[in-house]
Amino acid sequence: MACGQEKKRAQPQYYFDSLLRRQALYLTKHEASVNKVTAMGKQDSRVTLKPGDTTAWKKELEIFQVIDAINKPINRDSYKIEMKSDGRSNLMIRSFSTSENLPVKYVNIYFKNTSDRIRKIEASYTESNALYHSSRILTMVFEPIRDSAVLTSYSIVGGQKMVMDDSVNYDIKGYLTLGN
Repeated sequence: MACGQEKKRAQPQYYFDSLLRRQALYLTKHEASVNKVTAMGKQDSRVTLKPGDTTAWKKELEIFQVIDAINKPINRDSYKIEMKSDGRSNLMIRSFSTSENLPVKYVNIYFKNTSDRIRKIEASYTESNALYHSSRILTMVFEPIRDSAVLTSYSIVGGQKMVMDDSVNYDIKGYLTLGN
């Protein structure tokens, strides 16, 4: 009986590692590029990148890896999990939220009909220590392409406050284009 319970508890809340790995493989295979628009403070920049391999795509998407913190064994029981309808669309939302002092405050996974038909992931991530406080909203948007949920855009919106320094706000948006 205990063994069965352990297997159940070992199951991740959501397979973020697998999702990011599949995206990196798909984007590499289809020679994708990303048009990145960054606004930091009063400075704006635009750049187009074409990560050449899976490792480069994993690096491009690694900021989203922090969402996987909800799967850490120490955090798992801290999240309330709900299924609800999105009042602004025809999508369902699988929501993970906590009131505890954890880096990931919430994760909302938007999907159509079944959880493998993902359309968007949105998460709030905060980190603080004696030197700084940083918070950001991470968003990944997916479209159904060739029977797969493919990342088509992402955004990272947040700010950072360093001790004895000004706050810096930033808004990073990435728009992905498939090559073939």
